[in-house]
Amino acid sequence: MDGMGTVPYVFARLQRLGIMASLAVFGAVAAIALATDAGAAKVTVLGAARPVKPACPNNCQVLARVTGFQAAIAGQKKPFRAPFPGRIVAWSIKLGRPEAKDYNCLTDGCGSFPSFGEPKARLAVLKPLRKEIRAGRPLYRLVRQSPVEDLKPFLGTTTTFTLQNPLKIAEGQIVALSAPTWAPAFAVNMGLNSGWRGSRKRKRCADTTDSKVNAQQARAGRAHQAVRTNRIYGCAYRAARVLYSATLVKRPTTKK
Repeated sequence: MDGMGTVPYVFARLQRLGIMASLAVFGAVAAIALATDAGAAKVTVLGAARPVKPACPNNCQVLARVTGFQAAIAGQKKPFRAPFPGRIVAWSIKLGRPEAKDYNCLTDGCGSFPSFGEPKARLAVLKPLRKEIRAGRPLYRLVRQSPVEDLKPFLGTTTTFTLQNPLKIAEGQIVALSAPTWAPAFAVNMGLNSGWRGSRKRKRCADTTDSKVNAQQARAGRAHQAVRTNRIYGCAYRAARVLYSATLVKRPTTKK
């Protein structure tokens, strides 16, 4: 816990799933694509990267009340930007397993930390508002999202959620992860060429080991979950990853 006693070090950060888990997702969804269109569909895994360990339980840092997306992984920029239009058919998340005292603190509250409730997450599709972004306002619109998933049964594992209703995504849109409560899908000490952007205003971007400051950030934060609304993603963090990926299927253009 890095000298913080029983209070977990909470960040609103995002990260990607390791490549081995991503490949497993690729295989499962490729089978769906083959069955659907005789092998003609193109499949890619957004967020595929080398496998890393979650921060929990050894240095229990988690995502809390935030939506965010990885801007870079080990120098690879925009790894969650859709390279072509299609549908997100599945997503995966790699979860740490907090120790009992940390789990209870995050769920029920302790010290300066509020009660977050049980761990949950969902996928989000964001549209960058490019005119605003070019003007220095990192504004994004939530266009679609997956159902909320209960993460408690999957702590300490990598799991895949297949979407009964795939999420349509346009080229250039971004797949993000929302943690309405908290999610131990986070890794630290990833190097300065890795970073992510979170749905908070710049004045709430403190990146610190001070538990009181972290508690204030988490208490003030809210995940971006109202579809067709815009949100400033003003916090850019470095040296961390969120452990998730998304499988994108492109339907081929039929020539007549």
